Amino acid sequence: MFKTYRIPALAAGMLSLVLPLTALASDPPSISENQSACAGKYSAKLKLVFDHTGTAASAHAEASLVRNPFAQGSVPYPNYFVAQSVVMSRNSANPNWISDVQDTEITGAYSTAPVTAGTTVFKAAGCELVAAATVNVQCPNGTWEYKNLERRWPGCGQ
Repeated sequence: MFKTYRIPALAAGMLSLVLPLTALASDPPSISENQSACAGKYSAKLKLVFDHTGTAASAHAEASLVRNPFAQGSVPYPNYFVAQSVVMSRNSANPNWISDVQDTEITGAYSTAPVTAGTTVFKAAGCELVAAATVNVQCPNGTWEYKNLERRWPGCGQ
């Protein structure tokens, strides 16, 4: 009887060791938001995309300012705005952050295309990715609004 239970017990023991390791792998924290700005006149379009394969992980950020499609009546162009996208990566072997920062300044118009930043890294011990998309807009009444979206991905899906 001892031998008939040894293999199932061994298999159950191995499974109990493997399952916690797979539970530690986190899903990519991708997100997309349209944040209202300047009393609903504009929409800050902020998008963060994380992905991974067996050996690599990537992050991509986009930021833009557009007219809010639900705004009523005549909507003037924003006085001025800055759109910025940032992606950073690091791992245990290279603990200093490596950054891709892209931005644009626009006066009296909307974004013609999103400002984008991105990176792809090999998965390694201590892998971490950060992505952020930001829009600072000066409203027609002279006030400023700051819209931001940021996510961290420790482990890069390992």
